Amino acid sequence: MTGRCGRREEAGAVRHPGTYRVLRVVGELNFGGTEMRTAELLPRLSVAGVEVHLLTLCHRVGPGPLAAVIARHGGTITPMPLDLHFPVRFLRLLRRLRVDAVHVDCANFSGVLLALAALGAVPVRVAHFRGDDNQYRNLRRRVSRWIFGRLLRVSATDILGVSPNSLTCGYDRDWRDDPRCRVVLNGLDLDRLRQPAADDLRAMIGAGPHDLVCVSVGRAAPEKRRWLLPPILAALRAQGVSAHAVLVGPGDDEDDTRVRRAAVAAGVADRVHLLGPRTDVGGLIRQADVVVHPSCLEGLPGGVLEPVALGVGTVAAALPGVLFIDEHLPGVTVVDVDATPQTWAEAVHRAAAFTATDTAEAAAARFARSPFAIDTAVTTHLAIYRRSAPAGPPPASTVRIGGRSASDPERGPR
Repeated sequence: MTGRCGRREEAGAVRHPGTYRVLRVVGELNFGGTEMRTAELLPRLSVAGVEVHLLTLCHRVGPGPLAAVIARHGGTITPMPLDLHFPVRFLRLLRRLRVDAVHVDCANFSGVLLALAALGAVPVRVAHFRGDDNQYRNLRRRVSRWIFGRLLRVSATDILGVSPNSLTCGYDRDWRDDPRCRVVLNGLDLDRLRQPAADDLRAMIGAGPHDLVCVSVGRAAPEKRRWLLPPILAALRAQGVSAHAVLVGPGDDEDDTRVRRAAVAAGVADRVHLLGPRTDVGGLIRQADVVVHPSCLEGLPGGVLEPVALGVGTVAAALPGVLFIDEHLPGVTVVDVDATPQTWAEAVHRAAAFTATDTAEAAAARFARSPFAIDTAVTTHLAIYRRSAPAGPPPASTVRIGGRSASDPERGPR
């Protein structure tokens, strides 16, 4: 991979007329929301003349769909771990590729990379905040965050967030006063979610015709709180409901073990199914009675947006990104972050009732009119990369946030 990528970098130095060249920087590649949403945007950006190259800040190209999509559309993939030689190698890469924009998905550390991009005379320098990073920080982390934030302030030309709160927590509480800031909603490709699943979900897990099938989508990480699913199943059983939990997403030995132990402790070991990563997530969601998303830390969670777009009732914790989705689309049942398993189980009843009464056609029509449609995200990205406003009036799906729109989304005053 590394050798082939190196040859592509040399070939990539030849620019085709009318193209815009963008370097996207991510910490690592996985099956997370950042990678999925970027992979969905890329084919549409490519058609519009945007050539995307990828830099990952680790020694290898990890799993996930993004690298393959970038290579398919003529981009390069460069693993570049952070070490003493990183600044020199990064500047050399910028010179070799001659990029028009650097777009970084590394929270406040983006400031370091964008400062280097400014030294490299890259005209468009984008920092993109994806999560609600409001966790406790020790003194060392607070100092480094302050330094990175100062670099970001002086080097970024555009500061984006997937929701208002991602900018509030990640960048600055007064971000609305910064004219570089805007909310750019994650565009969601509904066509991908409509692809059929490879398996009949009920048959695969041994669920009976009257069993409730709860699906949860997300990678194994402590903040995803997948270990809450077994106690929720036990609470449903205590309420007279026979249910199964299906966990979809990349696993982790420690997290998987915690889930299995919770299942044994709750007496539902035969009702909890860890499927691991799947490419047919949409097809599995469409077979669910309800989606449960117990995460306690998100930006704009795809694990909530995807099932709602398909008309599948979803239960999620009351995080800002979840509430933001709930403002614009029906189907979300919100519970307190610290709610008991019994409360989650009661919410599952309400969400399953929504699924039973909604239709995929109605959900698709709602989603097409929503600000989460992928065409809106494409328009906004093109305007940023080309450094010019899109022609014509804003899209009909533009959402108003605090008196501003989300496809010139949430800009501060000029």
